[in-house]
Amino acid sequence: MSVIVLRNLSHCYPPNRVALSNINLQVEKGERVALLGRSGSGKSTLLRCINGLVTPTGGSAIVLDRELRDLSEREKRDLRRRAGMIFQDYALIDRLDVLTNVLVGRLGYLSTLPTLFRLFPKDDIEKAKGVINDVGLAGYERTQVRRLSGGQRQRVGIARALVQEPEIILADEPTANLDIRTADEALQLLIQLSEQRHATLVLSLMDVRAARQFCHRIVALREAHLVFNGPAETFSDEVMEKIYY
Repeated sequence: MSVIVLRNLSHCYPPNRVALSNINLQVEKGERVALLGRSGSGKSTLLRCINGLVTPTGGSAIVLDRELRDLSEREKRDLRRRAGMIFQDYALIDRLDVLTNVLVGRLGYLSTLPTLFRLFPKDDIEKAKGVINDVGLAGYERTQVRRLSGGQRQRVGIARALVQEPEIILADEPTANLDIRTADEALQLLIQLSEQRHATLVLSLMDVRAARQFCHRIVALREAHLVFNGPAETFSDEVMEKIYY
């Protein structure tokens, strides 16, 4: 079952910078797909097109059986509840504690008034505490995020995405700011927890080694075009050189 179907997907930023050109791609339920390419190749734009943060200027994006171009902004927000996002720069609120940052992942389920005062239902609080425990941060619930290490901050970002109970998890270079050991630990944790929840995982990565090790399939972009799409074990050094050099 395909949870993501892209057909001739294109996007151009004003005035005329082409970020994506005629991308055709399908992602099946439960897959782990690595997205590779040089900086500026279009990886981040592709992820943002998938979850509706960016509206493609051409082609079609069908996510969880919904054609994005047909959705209202409210419907796109609803879709984002089902497609959690993990960011390279964590996108956390430093002055707030771990629990509140994770609970941000539940905002899409609440009406406007409770979100203004951060009034979360008891069930949501318990869900947040559960995923905080799952990512190894039990006991840090009331710790301000600014006091955490980079690896711990990324775990908060993972927990925030998981508490949405997403069917798809999109991660935009989630380990770029981490050392190799911490990055591998974060990826292993993300994969373990996504598998437990039967979530599809699409990872934009800079680390080719990690893509080969942790993902089923590699999709590679070069200068806005899709230039490789195949099993991770077939992504050879020769292919890598064509993409990066």
